[in-house]
Formats: sequence, C-alpha cells, structure tokens
Amino acid sequence: MDPNIAQTEFVRRMLVERPVEPDATYAQDLLALERFLSTKAVGMAESIALSHLVSRYPREADAIVRELGVRSFIPFEDERVAALVDERLRLALGRTRLPRPRPDEPVDLLGL
Repeated sequence: MDPNIAQTEFVRRMLVERPVEPDATYAQDLLALERFLSTKAVGMAESIALSHLVSRYPREADAIVRELGVRSFIPFEDERVAALVDERLRLALGRTRLPRPRPDEPVDLLGL
C-alpha cells in the first residue's frame, strides 16, 4: 500500500513504521476511514460503512479525527432508530385497511 496517498501522518506512520507489516484489509480500512472522516457530506451508505469502521477501529478513528481537526463521527443511536421504527409501525397500523372480500362472496376478477 502506498503511504503517499494517506492524508494524515498517523495513517502514514501506521502503514510504514509498524514493526509488522499491516495486512491489506487493515491498510484499506485506515485509508477509507481517513477518506470518510475528511469528507464533509456523508451519504447513507457511507455513514453505515463509517459507523462500521469507527466501531472496528475506535483508537485509529480518534487519532485521525484529532489530526484532521474534524468533528468526530457519532454512530447511529440504537434507541433513536428503535423509536423511529416503532413510530412508523404505529402509523402503518393506524391506517384504514382496505376492505377484503368475504370468503362466502364469489370473486369477480373481471369486475362485471
């Protein structure tokens, strides 16, 4: 992995100066973490990927955030997501249900 593509000194150090060579996925994850944290606008898919990386590498994420001088990423709050899902479910259940044909009524598929 080319350490020159890293934006922060921390990532360059982790890729070059480690006593053991980092595996390819660790290096790619650090570079992705650095890229996500340096981007101002993060979409839904990127925020999920970033949440995964931050939970997987919390110390590395903190070091990159400090060096970039950006606000640290706050992962999804489980309680907030559960409340949102509960609200959506209540709204769906509160809707007026469509009338269903009774089993004793013949079904007229052509509407004649």
